[in-house]
Amino acid sequence: MLTIKELETFYWVARLGTLEKAAVKLHVTRSAVTKRLREVEESASMPLFEGDNRKNLLTPAGKELLGECERLLEVLARLEKMKGLTQQPARTLHAGLTELSALTWFGAFLKRMKSVYPTVTVQPEIDFSSLLQAKVEDGRLDLAILPELPSSSSLASVDIGHVQFGWFTGPGIFPTGEKLSLRDLAAQPVIEQSEHSIITRLCARLWEDYGLQPERIYGGNNVVALAGLVAAGVGISCLPVSLFSKEVAQGKMELIETSPPAPSVRYVCVFPQHPNAEMGYSVAEIARQCCTFSIE
Repeated sequence: MLTIKELETFYWVARLGTLEKAAVKLHVTRSAVTKRLREVEESASMPLFEGDNRKNLLTPAGKELLGECERLLEVLARLEKMKGLTQQPARTLHAGLTELSALTWFGAFLKRMKSVYPTVTVQPEIDFSSLLQAKVEDGRLDLAILPELPSSSSLASVDIGHVQFGWFTGPGIFPTGEKLSLRDLAAQPVIEQSEHSIITRLCARLWEDYGLQPERIYGGNNVVALAGLVAAGVGISCLPVSLFSKEVAQGKMELIETSPPAPSVRYVCVFPQHPNAEMGYSVAEIARQCCTFSIE
């Protein structure tokens, strides 16, 4: 008789398309996935995939079994919920996040998670948003909290909040209290993160829309380091407003009012849309409650 683990393995191989991705998702070796899948295929007594190497193309029998596995996993998820949060088995939740979340509210999130899910250990991974979403899509992460990207049919997305960015400069670079145009700003070097950064891409699009080509300086991928370069008078940078209010109050940097204003970035929690997605929605709600970004 087939086990739950064997059927779950078939489900994730079919969903993710390769044995390697299923092994990463299930946190087991590739050989363990191969063994479990072989048991499922032998029990079915008919081909479940169209080819040996392409595991994302199911035969009619494979599609039927995938539907049965989805229903089974939904039932198991409901049973786990009925057992109560404190009775859930110990597990590791692999969560991706960007630097801004790590610098602000993620510590409070970890404390709340430990209170609500005492048997769950959160393993964070900090990276750029596009890279994090790719890791969620191929099963290397369980979820990620990141700036909103183009939607993916395989992922659920829950709003967390939005971050207002602003243009920062060193003291005395521009007249105090004046609203400046992008052309005014373009006279100064622009300090930015790599092209993987969502704010770098948004600002690049803004310059392009207004036909401007300022000098662009790579300042590293740490927003605190970028703020240090701004305070030193190296150039201007588009940074989260709330993160550097103290530096503005101390006169180390100035926040410039511009027309058009700097971008606002919406943050979301993304996770695979599958029968066990209820955990993702629950964690997303905890993140929304702990998030110190603005909520519209």
